Amino acid sequence: MASEDIVMIIDKPHVTVKLHKDLLEVDLKKGVKKKLEGALESKPILRESLGFLFQTVVPVDVPLRSIESVSVNKEGQVKVAIPFRKDIVIPLTPKEAEGFVDKLNQLIAIEKRKAEAKDVVMVIDKPHFTVKLHKTVLQVDLKKGIRKELEDVLEARPAIRGSLGFLFQTVIPLDVPLKDVNSVNVDEKGQIKIITLLRRDIVIPLERSESRRLAEKLNELIPIEKERVLRDLLAAKRAEIEDEFQRGRAYEEERRELIR
Repeated sequence: MASEDIVMIIDKPHVTVKLHKDLLEVDLKKGVKKKLEGALESKPILRESLGFLFQTVVPVDVPLRSIESVSVNKEGQVKVAIPFRKDIVIPLTPKEAEGFVDKLNQLIAIEKRKAEAKDVVMVIDKPHFTVKLHKTVLQVDLKKGIRKELEDVLEARPAIRGSLGFLFQTVIPLDVPLKDVNSVNVDEKGQIKIITLLRRDIVIPLERSESRRLAEKLNELIPIEKERVLRDLLAAKRAEIEDEFQRGRAYEEERRELIR
């Protein structure tokens, strides 16, 4: 990783945290790594059973676009949530954590926008809204002018703003992960109807030809995305089972050594 793209470095006694423009890197200090390697070398059974895990997870390199969320607790520990793997917890001071999390969230948003722009499959531009089909999500967003009108209506009516304002912020833009879609069809009016498990049916008022094109592409991408998610889940489950098996094996071998 080129040094010129490093945005922040946090140097701790045992680890170094490097935040790049598109990557989070956490690595052990050489002295600590040497001690761990020495411990594994002195325990051949542990080296054989867990050595591959040590080589795999140190250093930790996480592409920012893969991070789901970042949070910090009162002790300053930063928790990085990544789909299909255990959370990464980085022990920092509260002051270090505050600046680090702010900058990390900024860069994550930038990387996710870049990723979204690259994977756009179809765009349907309507007078009041825009439909964007990505490889993994369908996004419907209001045009700025229409959104401003709705915001003005809410601002002018405090009672409505208080009761419905949070809903407006929650549902606009509308993001529908393709993995959650049950079926897609075109109704008798030519509108596209999307049925999901977790919410009411979504009906998008498009022209019949637009609906057909979008439905065709959705029905092509949805099975691919569902298969990818299932594959990732199975891989994560296999890795978890293998990890538990290796830990159990290492524990048993260590116990036998102690008995001897």
